[in-house]
Amino acid sequence: MNLGIAIPNGFTTLALLCLIWMSGLLWMHRTPGLEGMMTYDALRSTLDYHRSLPVFAARPLTSGTVALLSRWTAVDETLVLALLNPLLLALSAVVLYALSLRWGANPLGAWMAAALYLFSFPTFFAFVPPMYTFDEPLQMLTLFAAGCCLPRPAVWRTDAGAWPSSPTHNIPYALLAGLWMGLSWWTRESGLLLLPILAGLYLPQASKQERVGLGITVLTALGVHANFRNTNYTVETLVGIFLVLAWPLVLLGPLLREHRILAAGFLVSLLINSAMVLFMAKAREARLFALPLLVVWPLLGLRSYKITAVKFWFRIGPLVLLLLGVAGTLHLAWNLYQSTVGPNNANFFREYLSVYGISLALAWYWSRTRTEQT
Repeated sequence: MNLGIAIPNGFTTLALLCLIWMSGLLWMHRTPGLEGMMTYDALRSTLDYHRSLPVFAARPLTSGTVALLSRWTAVDETLVLALLNPLLLALSAVVLYALSLRWGANPLGAWMAAALYLFSFPTFFAFVPPMYTFDEPLQMLTLFAAGCCLPRPAVWRTDAGAWPSSPTHNIPYALLAGLWMGLSWWTRESGLLLLPILAGLYLPQASKQERVGLGITVLTALGVHANFRNTNYTVETLVGIFLVLAWPLVLLGPLLREHRILAAGFLVSLLINSAMVLFMAKAREARLFALPLLVVWPLLGLRSYKITAVKFWFRIGPLVLLLLGVAGTLHLAWNLYQSTVGPNNANFFREYLSVYGISLALAWYWSRTRTEQT
């Protein structure tokens, strides 16, 4: 049905649509008696509720973002939450517009999709009881972003086997889609229920390469959901990778620069092994990341190790970076890192991480100043 409405290309009218929606939202929640969840007491209660109840505490992204932004801006958490979620919904409408264009809609159709989304009952009244919207804005934003990284579904192509014009069928985009999808599931696990719809979109008429890409996306999302499910798991996962691989990679660097085929083979093995651990195992078992090092450790013996006099040349730039590296390592080890199995005082992981990170920072500083002196 042609409504006879002309919408110019670009995001100008989309921005106007979001502004109208935000104005309507603001007017509604500023009207006495219709504030809904946008009063101080309601916002404070909502934050406390989602941090204390175990089923909601397992979804830390929204609450964590609010706490981080409040700390950075020195603005009260309740005000941050009141601004953040409406902005996330408006931004999700922008990404939805881009996704509709990606799937083949014309500008008018994409604009209508965004308008129908913003003024739908659950979105326009998102912060009115009994909707109690909290994690959904971030969930929808990340899910739409995942869709933008996937190729246009084959069912809407004239030639089902033809690739789209943009290279979103390749592995980096499939991994990026999986990252966004994993974040969406981490935000709210109900997104798993959309897998049958995605299968219906992509599996019929899809090429073999697209099916492989979609499989990579789903496995990546599952890995993100499992090993990055909350702040402690995320920090533990990243710290584990750092502690296992950082120094060996630094020491192996000169050898890899001399032997490109060796470097390519090592990097492929490293990426495949790391991906398999992240997506199919528990990353907190950091030993699993060490498999490629079975070949690397003997190679490290081929390096030339010379003990020379250390002459520290104090330049403000490298020195500031050194101090930041040391401070960052100590903050990571003693404030952010938390073992997900037992208390931190049950092992010496924090002490090891402190020495490991500081030694890397000192080695970088020494190599940098030595290079600048020559």
